[in-house]
Amino acid sequence: MKLETDLARILELAKEKEAENQAFRVHIRRCSITPEEIDGIVHRLSGIVSSKIDCRTCANCCRELYPALSRRDIARLAQAVGVTPDVLAHTYLKEVEEKGKFVPTQKPCPFLQDKLCRYYHSRPESCVDFPFLYRPDFATHSVMALWNLPYCPIVYNVYELLKAEIAELEMLRRSAKEEDLE
Repeated sequence: MKLETDLARILELAKEKEAENQAFRVHIRRCSITPEEIDGIVHRLSGIVSSKIDCRTCANCCRELYPALSRRDIARLAQAVGVTPDVLAHTYLKEVEEKGKFVPTQKPCPFLQDKLCRYYHSRPESCVDFPFLYRPDFATHSVMALWNLPYCPIVYNVYELLKAEIAELEMLRRSAKEEDLE
């Protein structure tokens, strides 16, 4: 299995395949494959791809995306930084429309140093959960995958492998159904 890890190429391919990826997102929400089956496939593919791509050599999420921080995240991170939550929020964050959520005011993340988080053990929950591929009911929340796909080699490769595997599974099921009808 050849994985795409070149960030510029992933961004280019994501733009080229935007309509295809949107159509696939709609398809998996309506197809005959159960949400549990889709989750199982996504989780398995994520495990395989994640074992071959080291986030510490990439850190593109920290350079290109904005994590959402809760007040609890801010308190934990402020303690690690050695400032009050108000100072941390005022210095590095801005509140967003979703009440009680904050995002960094700059890119890359101000806590990124040499492709590593300076406060890794105190990082926000959204950073811990990224790239969100293990959340239940992938088909319903796959919009998050589409948002992250241009920036994360893991998400890009899992999505591409998922498209191929779903197509193959549907073909096999159609063939089996046709044989049963004969």
